[in-house]
Formats: sequence, structure tokens, C-alpha cells
Amino acid sequence: MFGTESNAEGTSGEQASAVSGMKDENAQRLKTVTGMDENGNVYEVDDSNGTFENGGNAQYFRSASNELVVNFNTKGNAVTNYTEAASGSAGYTNGAYGADGAYLGMENGKVKFMMSGVIGLVSASDVQVVKLSDTAVVSGYYISGGRLIHGIVGDMTTPGYASKLDNGAAPSYLKSGTTYYSYDGHYFYTNYGTMITDYQNNTRSHSVNANDPYYNYFQYLPLRSKTEYSAAQLSSVINGRLTSSSSKMKNTGTQFVNQQNTYGINALVMTGIAANESGWGTSSISQSNNNLFGLNAVDSSPGTSANKYSSVDECIRQFANGWMSRGYVYPKDSRYRGGFLGNKASGLNVKYASDPFWGEKAAGVMYSLDISGGSKDSGRYTIGIKDILYKSGSNLNVRNSNSTSSTVLYNTGIHSNYAVLLKESQASGSFYKIQSDAVLNSGRTAVSAGVGEYNFDNMYAFVSSDYITVVNKGSDMAAPKKLESISISTPPSRTVYTEGDEFDVSGITVKAKWSDNTESDVTNNVTYNAGALTKDMTSVTIQYTADGVTKTATQNITVKEKITVTTVSINPLSIDLKTGMSRTFGVAVAGTGSPAQTVTWSVEGAKNTDTKIDSTGKLQVSNEETADILTIKAVSTVDTSKSATATVNVIKEIVTNPDNADTGVTDEEELETDKPEVNNPDMDVTEEGQDKDSSQNQDNGFEGSTDKIVEVKDNTSGIVVSGALPEDAKLRVDIIGKEAENYAELTKLVNTNTILGAFDISLDRELIDGQIVQLSFTVNASYNGRDVVVLHYKESNGNTFVETYKATVKDNVVTIEVSSFSPYVIALDDAGANVADKENESDKSEGITEDELTTSQNSGSGLSGGSNNLQGSNNLQGSNNLPTVPSGAPVGSTEGTPYTAQNKNGNQTSGDNLRVDKKSVSEETNDKTAPSSGKIKISDKNSQNKVPETGDESQVVMWLLLLIFSFGFGVYNMRLSRIKK
Repeated sequence: MFGTESNAEGTSGEQASAVSGMKDENAQRLKTVTGMDENGNVYEVDDSNGTFENGGNAQYFRSASNELVVNFNTKGNAVTNYTEAASGSAGYTNGAYGADGAYLGMENGKVKFMMSGVIGLVSASDVQVVKLSDTAVVSGYYISGGRLIHGIVGDMTTPGYASKLDNGAAPSYLKSGTTYYSYDGHYFYTNYGTMITDYQNNTRSHSVNANDPYYNYFQYLPLRSKTEYSAAQLSSVINGRLTSSSSKMKNTGTQFVNQQNTYGINALVMTGIAANESGWGTSSISQSNNNLFGLNAVDSSPGTSANKYSSVDECIRQFANGWMSRGYVYPKDSRYRGGFLGNKASGLNVKYASDPFWGEKAAGVMYSLDISGGSKDSGRYTIGIKDILYKSGSNLNVRNSNSTSSTVLYNTGIHSNYAVLLKESQASGSFYKIQSDAVLNSGRTAVSAGVGEYNFDNMYAFVSSDYITVVNKGSDMAAPKKLESISISTPPSRTVYTEGDEFDVSGITVKAKWSDNTESDVTNNVTYNAGALTKDMTSVTIQYTADGVTKTATQNITVKEKITVTTVSINPLSIDLKTGMSRTFGVAVAGTGSPAQTVTWSVEGAKNTDTKIDSTGKLQVSNEETADILTIKAVSTVDTSKSATATVNVIKEIVTNPDNADTGVTDEEELETDKPEVNNPDMDVTEEGQDKDSSQNQDNGFEGSTDKIVEVKDNTSGIVVSGALPEDAKLRVDIIGKEAENYAELTKLVNTNTILGAFDISLDRELIDGQIVQLSFTVNASYNGRDVVVLHYKESNGNTFVETYKATVKDNVVTIEVSSFSPYVIALDDAGANVADKENESDKSEGITEDELTTSQNSGSGLSGGSNNLQGSNNLQGSNNLPTVPSGAPVGSTEGTPYTAQNKNGNQTSGDNLRVDKKSVSEETNDKTAPSSGKIKISDKNSQNKVPETGDESQVVMWLLLLIFSFGFGVYNMRLSRIKK
């Protein structure tokens, strides 16, 4: 079984790993030394000591000859530590895997050498210096079958190469049949001494390719790349190379590709590493521990300390994530020397393995797989190199944009032959766009520590082109694409603001269109104008810049005026109210930005706890209230410093002349007092113009109104007004349709409710100031038992007051008590419940439909005296700046005629001066609904249907004459009776 030469420490791995790969002079032994042939086959090799008997003597150190070789295989299979001459960093190698290095002289008492690309200093006691002529063989390059083969020596005392590694297609400047020397793999020499002289002078001017260095493509391909092989294709080429049916690498193509796409580590590179480390999945560690990479298999005890994994898939996942993406390829990791395989000068090979040609061997496997798979990957990407020759050791900034003022994401380090993957063949603004080794945050403003997931499209960076030499022009390269435009494909979540707010970009998606007709998401890199929004702003400019080109897009927004409250008004401002009675007050909140019409109501001065005002402004005065004056207060919920008050004069009932009391009045005097009493209350208007309601009416409990209850009905809408009205009163109902100019404003306070209708209701004469009448709406029977909200908009002194009523549908009817007429809106009390279904609802949600509108078909049957004892509704928000209903604005208007109702005794009543007693008022207060009625349909909302007047004035005159005759006849009989007595 194959052992491992790895020193795969990885503190970022998901399992424990070795702490340090740098060992002291103590021997570090391996179980088995392996070699590789030009086809990527792995095999065991002899690990015997390759010491020269006379090597390392002082005479060699002082020799004038420049053809001297450093022998690292003086201890057999063991690690030799050294110091990098340029950086002073610690390095290590194993002589059994690479015995020879070029001798460059002595420095600070140590042997200076060149081997696997690195110039280092090693203790003279750890190596030998021997003449080239005394060696049986040294490492070299030759051409075989058009391929450049690197012959590696494990023991210079014995002829033959321990490994023969495929370095790719041979360059044209190298000839078959010639052995070339090179200890960096980039410049080749036919004369060993000439090579040493160039190395000592830090030049390659005498090489056969002084102006065209060679770079093994797969050895310097950044791991942040993708294979062209699909998962199935990769499994196929891997399986085709396996010689053992028990290999742990069988069918692993899917897992390699999956982890590539998740963690951004090239699947073919991982395959090459795994094959080299595990002997194509046959090593003891891979078989027993599912460990394909020798992870944590330190060189001193590879079989006992290697990590064990539950499956090969899990091993590959952890390798891609913790060991590579978050480890060796993370620029801020102490082991980072570049994100490519490399050699002992740069790349993973510096720290990952003691084998100085570990990276080259993995590349050799990749060539063998790629050739068998159809050469899909070789040469595909464009590769640039920083510092082909080490000079001052430039530590290059890697930035997030193509300017020196942009953010530095990370640094390359000073190591020479540092490889980058160029995403564009041409520099833009003296910067190359490269694939970032580091995982970047979403805005590409910083490196994301501890994150392994990688996005090839968004994780790119820029480096100065002055320090980069392109060594391979990839087949995937096209002319640099240019930004042509940007567009907002998804608007931000918020587009409506109040002045003073700041623009919120959350939820927006911005796409960039490029010159190659591709499109990409650039949302995380856009900018926009910041600062407080003003009410005159209608849009925000979104901006994106790429390679010096800036494009913009416009996002429309709405900026509302800042909400302020200037005044709160109550209507009526003053009212006389009898104990036991109730009254609903209207409120108007004025200001800027359409302040909410929400207020907090309170009553002050009450002596009885049953005197209360609810949240809608409905005051209920207790029967036991003893206070003379109550103060009603409304405080704006938007600005609690703004409020208004109204005064209620409490009238206590005084009982005089009870039944059967001896008043001392004669029959003649009593007869005189039986004359009908005319109700003619005075009107009093306050200074502010709000109504001073001192009328004597049903709700207030005053005497003086007539006993005659007249009902006026609109046959089209089903709306009924009933109360102490003249018999010739006419009712006009204008149906306000959705297309009406003022419909939106009238329904704004209930726009999340199911709206049943909007109407402008009027009588042909004014009610007596403060007079209370019943207003009934007939609705669809399906709403029986449902709560409704009725809004009344009342204009007074330039303000629109909103009165809010609540009622329950009973027998298809909703009835409330009102004191004036103007626009009314009726809606179900289901605020917000139907918002999600608005789009699917018919006209039912915004106006009474044909099915919902019902009206009485029995014109002779009046309401049974039912006033609605309303409960308060929730405060509703909206503007007080509601328009009055213009003449002609409604969709339809109708007029109705009065109906003669019956008094409490069931007799038909006539005349306007009959008094309603307290019992009648009480009955009306407790009866919440009016009788149900039949239905009619409205065929055309846009037509105005006039209902013909059905009253007959001649009949009225006749009834008045009969009344006078009856009254006179009664007086005559009473006087006759007294005379008889």
C-alpha cells in the first residue's frame, strides 16, 4: 500500500489537523516513498540513503567550479528544513522525493541553493555539496511524444529518475533528444554551469527561452476555476484510470463537481491531488479512513493520525470547504502562498507537502485525465504571473475596483511566480480583472472570514497590470465586455414616503446589460442619492459603475407631505341634552398631509358614572345625572397637544300636573288648554358657526314635536326617512357611484371595508335645528346580523365633520338617528378583513349592487317607530378635506313621497302638531331596525331615475277640513254636556 508525504495541516479544517508543517532537524520519516510516471501512475520507490562518500567537504564549498550540486537525500526518507532567502520564511522538503538542487554558494554559514523554484538557505550539516561530474544523474527535462517530461531524481548515486512527470505540451523552443536543466521549471539550459551563473546573478538571460518563460498550465491554474467536465464525464475518466475495483475514487466525479460549484475549488484539481495522495484511492489511509488527501497525515506518522471520515463524499466536501476555500486559498491564512498548486516558491506546495514536486505531480494526473477525456480543460483559462523573477518582492494590492482609490481586499504576498486568473484579456484603466482567491462579502467590499461558499460570478477583484505578465492566453477569453445600461427589474419594497424619510433600497433588484448581450445582477453594487426626501421629489436615481462606465436608472417614488395637526373641531359646539338621552358628536381634524381623523373622546364634569362618551363620540347622559354642564373633549391621536371642547347643558325633567292631580282648573279652562301646541324652537348659532342644538326632539327628549310620524321613502335606493315631518316633504337620494369625482374621498375612511353604498341624501326643506329623524338603509338579506359602519359628512363653517355610527342589519334594514342630511356612506364593519380579496370582488365592495339594493313594495306600511340605539364604532382614519357633493355628480337621483304613518295606538294620524309622548320615544330608542321590505333592481347606475310623486294635495285638504269639522263638533258636544249638567 502507498503511504503519504503530505503535511496537510489545516487549522480551518472541520476535523483536527496538524499545527505546524515546519519541523526542526529531527528526522521525520514516512512509511513509503512514491513516484509517478508520465501517465500519472503512482508507485513505490526505494527510500534508501543517497549520501556520497566524499560529498560536502569544505574543498567543494571553496571550489572555483560552478557545476556543484546540493544533495538533500542524506537522511533517506526524512524532512529537511530550510529558510527562504527572500522572505526569511521557514520551508521544508524531503530528499527522498527530490534529491538535487543547484548550489549557489554560501551565505551566513549556510548553503544557498535553488530547488523547485525556491532559493533557500539550508544548514550544511543537513546536505551535501557534490560535483556534477560525481553524480550518476541529476534532474532534467526532455521531450517525449511531443510532451515535456520532467525527470526527478531521488538518489543521485544511482542512475535513473524516481519520477517522470508530464508538464504539458512541449514548447517549440525545446528540441527532442536534448536534456535541459532547470530548477524553477520556467527557464531551460543546456549547460549546467551557465544555469548556475544566471541563478547567482538573478537573471535568465542565458537560457534557451530568456524572453518566453514556460509555465506548466495545470500547475499554475488557480483553484478558483471550473472544469469543463460534467459530473458524469469526470466519473467516467476517473473510472477509466482505476486498476482496482475497490478504489475509493470510483464514481467520485459527482461529488468533486458538486463541491466545486459550492466552494469554488476546481474539481479536476481536487481529483489530481486525491489521485497523487491516495495512489488512486488505494492507499491504506484512503481505504480505512475514507481519506483521499492525507489530511492531517503528518509526515512522522501518516497511518496513525490521519483524519477519518464517514464517507469519501464527506472527505471531499471538507477538503473543498475547510482545507481549501477557508484554508490554503484564504489570503489571510498563515499558509497562504497563492491559490494554485505551484512549487516550493509559491502556491499550495510551499506548505502543504514535504514533496517539493507535489504540485507538479497533481498537475501530471490532471494532464493524463484531460487527455483521456478529450482535452477539455488544458489551456482554457488566461493566467497571469506576478514576479517571474524575484527582485524586490512586490506585495501586490488586490482591490475591489479598477482604481488606486478603491478598497484593498487582500495582498498577494511577496512570493515570486504568483499566479492569477484573468477574467478579461485586456486591462481596464491599467488594471486586470481577476478571479478573487478570497471569498468576498455580498458588496465586494471585504473578505469574508470563515466562509467557504464561493460565487464565481460576483467574487472578482482587480490588480495593477504593471505587475502582471500573461503566460497563457485562454480559449475562453473574449473582448472585454462593456456596461451598456442598467434597469430595475424589481422595485424596492417601499415606494411611498413622508417628507423627511430616507430612501430604502430593500427589496430592489438591479440588472446590468453588457455589450455581449449578457445580463447580470448588480444589486449589491449600486449607489443612490441619500439624504432626507422632500415632497417635491418624484424619483430616485440608481447608479452603477463598472470599469469606469457609469449607468443610471430611475425609481419612481411618492413623497407625501409631512402630517401635522393645526386644529381639532367638534360639532355641535354646544347642545342642550336631557337626562337619559344620547347624542353623537362629529369631529374634524385639520392640518397638512391629511392627518387621521382619529381622536380620543372624554367627558368632564359628570357627577354620575353612567354618563359616558364612547370612542366614536357618542355621549350617553345618565338618567341620574345631576351636573348642569358637561364638557366634551376631543384630543387628536396624531398630535395630543391639539384638542377641542364642546358644552352640553344638561336638562333635568320636571314632572308637573301628574295624572289625577287636583289642579284647580275649571272645565272651561281645561278645554282651552287642550288646543294643539305648535313646536317652534329657536335657532342659536355660536360664534364659531357650529350648531347650537337646543331643539326639542325625540333624541333630546324635549316636548314640543308633533305626534305625526311621517315616512318618506326613496323607492330606488330603499332609503327611508321617518319622523315629525310635513306630509308633503320630499326626499331626494343621489347614488354616488365609483366613477364620481368625490367617491374616493367619501369612502377613504372605510376603504378596507366592504362598502355597501354612498349617497347624497336631502329633503326639500331644512329640519328644525337639532331635530332627530330616523334614516334607514335597506340592504341585501345576506347581511342580516352583520355590523355596519355609517359615516355622515357634515359641512359647517368651512369644516367637514365626520359623524360615525354603528348598527346591526336586521330584516334587511339598517336604521340610525340623524339631525341633518348630506353625504352618507354605509359599509360592513369588517375593516381590513377583505383587503386580500379586493381584486376578486365585484361592485359589491364599492356601492350597493343590484342584488343589495331593496326597497319597499308596500308603500302603505310605515316604520314601526324604530330608532337605532347605536353603539360607537372604531376611530377611522382619513382626511377632513372632503369635497361637498356637487349637484349632478351622483350616478342616479330619485325623489320619494311621504307616507302617512300610524300613531302608537294604531290610528292613522294627520297634522303636524300632535305630540309624541315619552313612551313613544322610549320605544323608538330600544327598537334598532325598521321593517324589511321588498327588492327592486337598478338597471343603469349612470341614468337618473325620477320617481313620480304619488301624493294628492286635494286629499290633504279634504282631511284637514274633516279634522276641523270633527274638532268643532267635539267642542259643541262638550259645551252641550255642561249645559245639561
